[in-house]
Amino acid sequence: MNTSDDERGPSPSDFSEDLGERLENAPADERVYRTALELYTPTRVVEVAERADCSKNSARRHLRRLADIGVLTRVTENPETFERNESYFEWRRLNRLSELDDDEYRDRLGELLSEDEAYRETYDVETPDEIDPLEYGEYGDVETVWLDLNNWAAVRREIRDLRRSRQDNPVGEGVA
Repeated sequence: MNTSDDERGPSPSDFSEDLGERLENAPADERVYRTALELYTPTRVVEVAERADCSKNSARRHLRRLADIGVLTRVTENPETFERNESYFEWRRLNRLSELDDDEYRDRLGELLSEDEAYRETYDVETPDEIDPLEYGEYGDVETVWLDLNNWAAVRREIRDLRRSRQDNPVGEGVA
Protein backbone atom coordinates (compact mmCIF):
# COMPACT_ATOMS: atom_id res chain seq x y z
CA MET A 1 0.00 0.00 0.00
CA ASN A 2 1.47 3.33 -0.93
CA THR A 3 0.80 6.66 0.76
CA SER A 4 -1.83 7.76 -1.74
CA ASP A 5 -3.89 4.66 -0.92
CA ASP A 6 -3.90 5.42 2.78
CA GLU A 7 -7.46 6.55 3.49
CA ARG A 8 -6.58 7.79 6.98
CA GLY A 9 -4.03 10.35 5.84
CA PRO A 10 -4.76 14.00 5.24
CA SER A 11 -6.73 14.91 2.19
CA PRO A 12 -4.50 16.02 -0.68
CA SER A 13 -6.93 18.85 -1.47
CA ASP A 14 -7.04 22.28 0.15
CA PHE A 15 -9.84 22.41 2.74
CA SER A 16 -10.55 26.12 2.25
CA GLU A 17 -10.87 25.67 -1.52
CA ASP A 18 -13.24 22.73 -1.02
CA LEU A 19 -15.32 24.71 1.45
CA GLY A 20 -15.43 27.71 -0.89
CA GLU A 21 -16.60 25.52 -3.76
CA ARG A 22 -19.24 23.82 -1.61
CA LEU A 23 -20.59 27.17 -0.45
CA GLU A 24 -20.49 28.59 -3.96
CA ASN A 25 -22.62 25.69 -5.14
CA ALA A 26 -24.90 25.75 -2.08
CA PRO A 27 -28.44 27.07 -2.38
CA ALA A 28 -29.09 30.65 -1.25
CA ASP A 29 -30.74 29.60 2.03
CA GLU A 30 -27.61 27.67 3.01
CA ARG A 31 -25.33 30.61 2.11
CA VAL A 32 -27.52 33.01 4.10
CA TYR A 33 -27.54 30.59 7.05
CA ARG A 34 -23.74 30.33 7.03
CA THR A 35 -23.48 34.10 6.86
CA ALA A 36 -26.04 34.46 9.66
CA LEU A 37 -23.88 32.35 11.97
CA GLU A 38 -21.30 35.15 11.86
CA LEU A 39 -23.66 38.04 12.67
CA TYR A 40 -22.30 39.05 16.08
CA THR A 41 -23.44 42.65 15.61
CA PRO A 42 -26.62 44.02 14.02
CA THR A 43 -26.15 43.64 10.27
CA ARG A 44 -28.21 45.06 7.45
CA VAL A 45 -29.92 42.82 4.91
CA VAL A 46 -27.92 44.32 2.04
CA GLU A 47 -24.64 43.33 3.70
CA VAL A 48 -25.85 39.78 4.26
CA ALA A 49 -26.98 39.62 0.62
CA GLU A 50 -23.52 40.69 -0.52
CA ARG A 51 -21.75 38.22 1.73
CA ALA A 52 -24.09 35.37 0.77
CA ASP A 53 -24.02 36.32 -2.91
CA CYS A 54 -27.78 36.50 -3.33
CA SER A 55 -30.47 39.11 -3.88
CA LYS A 56 -31.66 41.38 -1.03
CA ASN A 57 -35.15 39.88 -1.27
CA SER A 58 -33.80 36.35 -0.96
CA ALA A 59 -31.54 37.33 1.96
CA ARG A 60 -34.43 39.14 3.69
CA ARG A 61 -36.75 36.15 3.29
CA HIS A 62 -34.19 33.70 4.71
CA LEU A 63 -33.15 36.07 7.53
CA ARG A 64 -36.76 36.50 8.59
CA ARG A 65 -37.25 32.73 8.57
CA LEU A 66 -34.13 32.32 10.75
CA ALA A 67 -35.48 34.98 13.10
CA ASP A 68 -38.86 33.19 13.23
CA ILE A 69 -37.22 29.95 14.39
CA GLY A 70 -34.98 31.73 16.91
CA VAL A 71 -31.55 31.50 15.26
CA LEU A 72 -31.45 35.27 14.76
CA THR A 73 -32.89 38.30 16.43
CA ARG A 74 -34.32 41.15 14.40
CA VAL A 75 -32.68 44.20 15.97
CA THR A 76 -34.18 47.04 13.96
CA GLU A 77 -36.95 47.26 11.38
CA ASN A 78 -35.92 50.26 9.28
CA PRO A 79 -33.33 49.52 8.12
CA GLU A 80 -33.89 45.90 8.90
CA THR A 81 -30.93 44.43 10.82
CA PHE A 82 -30.31 41.03 12.34
CA GLU A 83 -27.82 39.43 14.73
CA ARG A 84 -27.21 36.00 16.23
CA ASN A 85 -29.50 34.98 19.05
CA GLU A 86 -26.89 33.81 21.55
CA SER A 87 -29.57 32.23 23.73
CA TYR A 88 -30.44 29.91 20.87
CA PHE A 89 -26.82 28.82 20.47
CA GLU A 90 -26.43 28.27 24.22
CA TRP A 91 -29.60 26.17 24.27
CA ARG A 92 -28.31 24.20 21.28
CA ARG A 93 -24.95 23.59 22.97
CA LEU A 94 -26.59 22.40 26.19
CA ASN A 95 -28.93 20.17 24.19
CA ARG A 96 -25.96 18.54 22.45
CA LEU A 97 -24.16 18.04 25.76
CA SER A 98 -27.28 16.44 27.24
CA GLU A 99 -27.16 13.83 24.49
CA LEU A 100 -23.83 12.40 25.71
CA ASP A 101 -24.26 8.93 27.09
CA ASP A 102 -23.42 8.41 30.76
CA ASP A 103 -19.90 7.07 30.09
CA GLU A 104 -19.03 9.94 27.74
CA TYR A 105 -20.42 12.42 30.27
CA ARG A 106 -18.41 10.99 33.19
CA ASP A 107 -15.21 10.72 31.11
CA ARG A 108 -15.45 14.28 29.81
CA LEU A 109 -16.36 15.71 33.21
CA GLY A 110 -13.47 13.79 34.82
CA GLU A 111 -11.00 15.14 32.25
CA LEU A 112 -12.20 18.68 32.78
CA LEU A 113 -12.13 18.43 36.57
CA SER A 114 -8.55 17.12 36.36
CA GLU A 115 -7.57 20.06 34.17
CA ASP A 116 -9.23 22.48 36.58
CA GLU A 117 -7.38 20.92 39.50
CA ALA A 118 -4.05 21.17 37.65
CA TYR A 119 -4.60 24.88 36.99
CA ARG A 120 -5.55 25.50 40.63
CA GLU A 121 -2.36 23.76 41.77
CA THR A 122 -0.21 25.60 39.24
CA TYR A 123 -1.49 29.06 40.14
CA ASP A 124 -2.43 28.39 43.78
CA VAL A 125 -5.83 30.09 43.46
CA GLU A 126 -9.37 28.73 43.05
CA THR A 127 -10.43 30.54 39.86
CA PRO A 128 -8.74 32.23 36.90
CA ASP A 129 -10.51 35.48 37.81
CA GLU A 130 -8.22 35.80 40.82
CA ILE A 131 -5.13 36.24 38.66
CA ASP A 132 -3.69 39.24 36.89
CA PRO A 133 -1.44 37.81 34.14
CA LEU A 134 0.94 40.73 34.60
CA GLU A 135 1.58 39.66 38.21
CA TYR A 136 2.27 36.01 37.42
CA GLY A 137 5.51 36.31 35.48
CA GLU A 138 7.04 33.58 37.61
CA TYR A 139 4.84 31.04 35.72
CA GLY A 140 6.00 32.08 32.29
CA ASP A 141 5.71 35.01 29.98
CA VAL A 142 2.55 37.09 30.08
CA GLU A 143 1.20 35.56 26.87
CA THR A 144 1.60 32.01 28.19
CA VAL A 145 -0.11 32.88 31.46
CA TRP A 146 -2.86 34.72 29.59
CA LEU A 147 -3.45 31.66 27.35
CA ASP A 148 -3.54 29.41 30.42
CA LEU A 149 -6.12 31.66 32.05
CA ASN A 150 -8.30 31.64 28.95
CA ASN A 151 -8.06 27.86 28.70
CA TRP A 152 -8.83 27.51 32.39
CA ALA A 153 -11.89 29.76 32.06
CA ALA A 154 -13.05 27.65 29.07
CA VAL A 155 -12.59 24.46 31.10
CA ARG A 156 -14.69 25.87 33.94
CA ARG A 157 -17.37 27.04 31.48
CA GLU A 158 -17.57 23.56 29.96
CA ILE A 159 -17.82 21.95 33.42
CA ARG A 160 -20.67 24.33 34.24
CA ASP A 161 -22.40 23.60 30.93
CA LEU A 162 -22.00 19.84 31.27
CA ARG A 163 -23.55 19.95 34.71
CA ARG A 164 -26.33 22.26 33.54
CA SER A 165 -27.10 19.88 30.68
CA ARG A 166 -27.68 17.06 33.20
CA GLN A 167 -28.94 19.29 35.98
CA ASP A 168 -26.73 17.32 38.34
CA ASN A 169 -25.40 20.30 40.30
CA PRO A 170 -26.46 23.89 40.82
CA VAL A 171 -24.83 26.25 38.34
CA GLY A 172 -23.23 28.40 41.02
CA GLU A 173 -21.63 25.47 42.80
CA GLY A 174 -17.86 25.08 42.57
CA VAL A 175 -16.39 22.86 39.92
CA ALA A 176 -14.40 20.59 42.26
